[in-house]
Amino acid sequence: MSHECTTEDCRNHTSTYLCGRCTSDLQQWLDKVPVLVRELSVTVARLDNVRPAGGGGGGGHQPGSAAPISLDALQLQENLRSVGTDAKAYAQDSRAAGLAWLIQDWVTKAELLVSGPDEPPINHAANRERVRNIAPAMPTRELLPWLRQNARIVVTSMDIRNWARRGKLNPVGREPQPTYHPHEVINAWHDTRVP
Repeated sequence: MSHECTTEDCRNHTSTYLCGRCTSDLQQWLDKVPVLVRELSVTVARLDNVRPAGGGGGGGHQPGSAAPISLDALQLQENLRSVGTDAKAYAQDSRAAGLAWLIQDWVTKAELLVSGPDEPPINHAANRERVRNIAPAMPTRELLPWLRQNARIVVTSMDIRNWARRGKLNPVGREPQPTYHPHEVINAWHDTRVP
């Protein structure tokens, strides 16, 4: 007997509650579970973002009390331990679509706990614009340490002379020595390092 797959927005016909494509997708999620269960053991014990066992509030860690653990990681680990390994078996269950969604949600949350959130991309253009508004033009002897400390880049006086000679950098003033805007030096440095 053929009917539609129970996965939301899937109209594929199937003889089970999940079509072949949705069963294959679920199997890919299930294949991640054993590794995540192991990796969550480390995350459970990680002490950077934990609540005391027993939910205790106040007072900090008391002698003889349970060590702090990540309860979120522990709960996800237990949830994932309850998951089966065969997507075809889930496809036979009338609750298959909901179970598949729940497993995907647990795996996604576990991956985030294990690896942490993605680092936001660095907006170099915005950083250079901020420097333009806060840093005045400086002579090379002041500029080099400023760039090391504030922009975390190493530029030599030879770099600055070469960029000025090639027209990548224009001095603001020449008396008693040339001065350069830090944001222009950062631009020149960035242009020579980014393809």
